Amino acid sequence: MVTIRRVFYRTALFLLAAHAGAQTIVTQKIQHEQLRTFIDSKRQYEQELEKNARNVDAHYRLGLAYLREPQNIEKAIEHLERAVELDEHNAEYHFRLAEAYSADFSFTNIFRMPFIAAKVKAQLEAAVKYDPQSPVYRDGLIQYYTFAPAIMGGSFKKAHEQAEMIANTDVYLSILAHAGIYVEEGEREKAVELFRKAIRMRPKNWQAYQRFGAYYLTINQLDNAIVQFLKHVETAPDAADSYENLGRAYVRKRMYNEAITSYQKALEKNPTLVSLLFRIAQLYEFKGANNDAVRHYEKYVELVPTGQIADDARKKISELSRN
Repeated sequence: MVTIRRVFYRTALFLLAAHAGAQTIVTQKIQHEQLRTFIDSKRQYEQELEKNARNVDAHYRLGLAYLREPQNIEKAIEHLERAVELDEHNAEYHFRLAEAYSADFSFTNIFRMPFIAAKVKAQLEAAVKYDPQSPVYRDGLIQYYTFAPAIMGGSFKKAHEQAEMIANTDVYLSILAHAGIYVEEGEREKAVELFRKAIRMRPKNWQAYQRFGAYYLTINQLDNAIVQFLKHVETAPDAADSYENLGRAYVRKRMYNEAITSYQKALEKNPTLVSLLFRIAQLYEFKGANNDAVRHYEKYVELVPTGQIADDARKKISELSRN
């Protein structure tokens, strides 16, 4: 049971970060305006589907939009499944559908998880089939092979084979893929050696710092994780996930002020990461700054008025406002 959940949790984390975009936004006003633009674009694609239910791009775009909203994962799956049906040779559609299936695991019961696992695997394999040159799609499949139990198709051997295939396109990314597999095999010395080799090879690239930091975070070496994530920020200053990763490490270190600053920076870069508002509110609550906590809970509810998290935010607003 624990192993199955681990498959989805780790695979989903990778897939959700794989295509993280970068936006440069410097004020809260612009954040709000860009988020509203994002919401308006959803309405636009919904209207396009009313005119033509076979508009594959509209299904794809809506699927991506709903993927950003935990309460709407089922809608994301519905639209991405339709996109795959309409264009089964599009690798990106298969990859994003695998992402949606992975995100769905936390909302389903344990008995359905093996069936969802099979769907994730099938979509990742299809993505690689239709675009074998993409290291992103192969890396997604590697994550599955690495974390899945053998009975569900997991295999370290297959994972390393996929990592070797990446070398045909990018040796640097191949090294990092092998490093990640070695981590899960318990070969930590080999993994660290490869992380450092990748950094020496391309010191200005962000991927090695991000993955090395994630490794240190998993083994609770928080200071080392922070060092690597700071390098991630330095080499990818316009990427929201670089600040989000750093914020996660600061939270684990209980450096709440630094975590809030990092999460706020992530929101500046990508204002559609609305879930960070809830995390920031929680951190202010931990600090005893109830007014700031309420303000961020209220902002979250304003932007995402429905769903369990919104309900939780309303309860917090009520509780903290009484204190």
